[in-house]
Amino acid sequence: MSKVLIKKAPRKKGANGYKLPDPIPKGEIMTDLKKQRWIISSSIGVGGFGEIYAAASYKDKIPSEYPAVIKIEPHGNGPLFVEMHFYMRNANPNDISTWKKEKKLQYLGMPPFLGSGSHEYNNEKYRFIVMERYGTDIWTLFLENGRKFSEHTVYKVAWQIINVLEYIHSRTYVHADIKGANLLLDLKTQNHVFLVDFGLASHFTTKEEYKLDPKKAHNGTIEYTSRDAHMGVPTMRGDFEILLYNMIQWLSSSLPWEKNLKDLSLVQQQKEKAFNNVQKFLNECFISEPPVPICQFMSLIASMKFNEIPNYNKFRDIIVKGLQKLNYTLNSKLEFSIKKTDKPSSMQRKSKVNIGENKNVNRKLKSVSSIKNAKETINSTQINSLDNSIDSIILDEKCISGKDIKKQLLANIDGDAEYEVQIKKRKARINQRNGETIIKPTAKRSRKKLTKREDISITDSEPEVIPITKGTRSRPGFRTLKNHKKNETHKQILNGSEYDSEKDIFEESYDD
Repeated sequence: MSKVLIKKAPRKKGANGYKLPDPIPKGEIMTDLKKQRWIISSSIGVGGFGEIYAAASYKDKIPSEYPAVIKIEPHGNGPLFVEMHFYMRNANPNDISTWKKEKKLQYLGMPPFLGSGSHEYNNEKYRFIVMERYGTDIWTLFLENGRKFSEHTVYKVAWQIINVLEYIHSRTYVHADIKGANLLLDLKTQNHVFLVDFGLASHFTTKEEYKLDPKKAHNGTIEYTSRDAHMGVPTMRGDFEILLYNMIQWLSSSLPWEKNLKDLSLVQQQKEKAFNNVQKFLNECFISEPPVPICQFMSLIASMKFNEIPNYNKFRDIIVKGLQKLNYTLNSKLEFSIKKTDKPSSMQRKSKVNIGENKNVNRKLKSVSSIKNAKETINSTQINSLDNSIDSIILDEKCISGKDIKKQLLANIDGDAEYEVQIKKRKARINQRNGETIIKPTAKRSRKKLTKREDISITDSEPEVIPITKGTRSRPGFRTLKNHKKNETHKQILNGSEYDSEKDIFEESYDD
């Protein structure tokens, strides 16, 4: 009888190419470097580098609650190595407590370090880190809420993140990967935001020379990566720029370069262009007038030098004044679902109906109890007034144009709702003949054909020139970089010899 050799399936890899650990069973005991024992429960998440388990301190008794988490990855991976040493040096609970007292803060969204170590399972060696357990991440809430947050919520979240950045920067580090998925709410009040995942944390530059690091170029989550990070330079202003992109996305639903995320250089160029003309960029991001605090926030970043220490109080002041204008305070509870009672924020279209002599008339359709009643309400005056001179209608933020506008409008009406309506009429041409006034609708202008300019292809043999080679006040000139692979999210893999480049970050190894 012939034997059948069954080959073991290769271990799966995470989104960033890292090996994922084999599942570890519930009840496994792990001992950290300080000989404290931890027991794990069920897996609560899988990242690009490894797995996250609910955990609790173990004292020879199965706990009823698991208030901590253990992040675990194979020893061959890199991000947890960086994160573990960052926490060891900068997240001591006593240091965080002292900082809060000095700054007179009731809370700080900096996760305290609870422990770390190595663990062997099935002849595979893993490293792990223990942290407090938190709740839902902001990205999940963003998607659940139709990709939009209220203006006051965005400002309150930003204020909390600025406080964490000030603490991290005081320890000579930058986070470099601020995003909704790395912002978690506390379990108890769900009103405090914690910044997690320090896998890309590194020392920021304090040198006068703007020195590029090709190994770190484009590091981060591409849609939020700062201009400095695109060139491999970790800076404090870069963290604020990353936060800014998050704020714009939370308010306007998306960022202009989200469709180009595979083209790293193109995304970088779009960001450079955005800071060359702040007002123009923000006008493109928002349907109506951009929020004033966002304009001020971005302008303040634009005025900073690459190695400048941020004026944290100025950034916080912009946020506080923005909240005051909306009649909110920092102490008010975080609200991630937009209520109907909330006032329309400045990024939503204003309810304007342009009729006749360009007079603005506010029209707000009343709440109705059914779809039928809603249709009847609109039909009575608004629908009947629509004629061939109508170019388009904005129903809330949805544009309705083309043929049979009446039919389309009725199809988009829902019951028990209020609508913000904007009717756009075509401009009329007035001709006077024999004492009579003849009004004719103006003809639509035909769009000019745009000739698409072909981009010069870059091969492996050609150096890729990162934009803005000319020096500026805030950024001196720089050299060219070699071409990089294009990924949706680009993170350098820290393994093997690449750890040598991190000697300035970690002088000694805590690894077994």
